[in-house]
Amino acid sequence: GAMLAEFRGHGVKLGVLSNRKREFMEYEIRAVDGGGWLQHVDTMVCGDDVPKRKPAPDQILKALENLSAPRDRGCWYVGDSTTDVVAANDAGVSAVFYNGAGWDQAWIDRIFPDTVRHPHKPDAVVNDFGELTRLVGLFLASTRAQGAAAGSSSTKLAR
Repeated sequence: GAMLAEFRGHGVKLGVLSNRKREFMEYEIRAVDGGGWLQHVDTMVCGDDVPKRKPAPDQILKALENLSAPRDRGCWYVGDSTTDVVAANDAGVSAVFYNGAGWDQAWIDRIFPDTVRHPHKPDAVVNDFGELTRLVGLFLASTRAQGAAAGSSSTKLAR
């Protein structure tokens, strides 16, 4: 909950996507931490909310629509399966693989071989929530720095 609140405090919009049916997913979410962290989620898209479940990109595209967010690399889809990475790649958003199982790099390279037949790869791999939080912080700092640079450039041009 604290991590989600921190992300939201920085203006990050959050969604939960699951191939499960909505009735089951809503029950499970309410069971986690008393459902308290649900207040930090801006949208939830379940398998029965879209024509095709993951690995199709439909759920990601529906979440972006719900959030009125652009379909670009600034959107991160964090997932813990190859199916999640395929969906993110096909949706045109950044794929962040959550390596909660603690697989070593050799195994990650094996499940994401980057071949013609299996071209899908994550843009980043994180092994725990601390790494995810640090990565988000770096991204937000970079985005702010780019915005400040663009702002100072436009100020100079306006003079």
